[in-house]
Amino acid sequence: MTPLVQVRDLAVDFKVPRRGSLLPARLRAVSGVDLDIRRGEIIGVVGESGCGKSTTGRAILQLLRPSRGSVTFDGTELTTLRGRRMRAMRRRMQMIFQDPYASLNPRMTIGELIEEPLLVHADLSAAGRRAKAQETMRLVGLSDRWHDRYPHEFSGGQRQRVGIARTLVSGPDFVVADEPVSALDVSVQAQIVNLLEQLQEELGLTMMFIAHDLAVVRHLCDRIAVMYLGAVVEVGECEELYRSPRHPYTKALLSAVPIPDPLVETQRQRVILTGDVPSPLDPPSGCRFRTRCWKAQEVCATTVPALAETAGGHRVACHFPEPASVAAAGV
Repeated sequence: MTPLVQVRDLAVDFKVPRRGSLLPARLRAVSGVDLDIRRGEIIGVVGESGCGKSTTGRAILQLLRPSRGSVTFDGTELTTLRGRRMRAMRRRMQMIFQDPYASLNPRMTIGELIEEPLLVHADLSAAGRRAKAQETMRLVGLSDRWHDRYPHEFSGGQRQRVGIARTLVSGPDFVVADEPVSALDVSVQAQIVNLLEQLQEELGLTMMFIAHDLAVVRHLCDRIAVMYLGAVVEVGECEELYRSPRHPYTKALLSAVPIPDPLVETQRQRVILTGDVPSPLDPPSGCRFRTRCWKAQEVCATTVPALAETAGGHRVACHFPEPASVAAAGV
């Protein structure tokens, strides 16, 4: 089956001030990302802060124009679309933003915020837009009686439900959820995660879920892509990746997740990384993880490892990937 979204060699550059020079420096936030997103799945994207997760999601939706690469959505190349043709595609691709309050206009009512996409993407009367907005509000667990209230009258979890409603009202096929629960209280996070899972099943959505919380990702996602310093280093089915991580960085990430069993927690092997994440202004040659990797050898400094497929469709970018048995024992 052809994936709904195909990303090839995606790169995003930013110009940043250079000390002592009038010419800006180039910061490559995303470097050579290859990713297939299957129709109807939820793929999680995880990694440290600043690794390029959110930038990748925005570049796929063309909210940021890529510096290089290809993004194909349902057979259509997005990077060449402009104007009216791009606006027509946006109805099918939407985003849930991280901060529900910052993404809502405080001067607009909840109903106006949810109806706004319909002004662009649907030919409905005012009554039709109101009815569609109220239907979507009920779908995400909001009372349609709140249609004329303002964002400041709601809690963080309720505001995020408003953001989700605004995302879904135009009937998208693909949604990028950019850390949609990280700004919420822990008690509310589970409610939003369960809501997203329910909506994905009911509406048949394809979703990219960007997150830090590996427990949430494991609960919600079908597959996981791990990013480090702007590059995807491992992609695999969720349970397979948690049970048997092949990339050293993935193994280190998972070893940092606490286990709610004191006996297991004290006996398991921990991987403690040394050093800091290199600057994207001056990334290491070859493998970007080699400066913190305990398996690094000379080839790691001279050759960029390809994101190669292993058994079971697992893909890993490492010259010396962990064998399945060894990786499983370490986490």
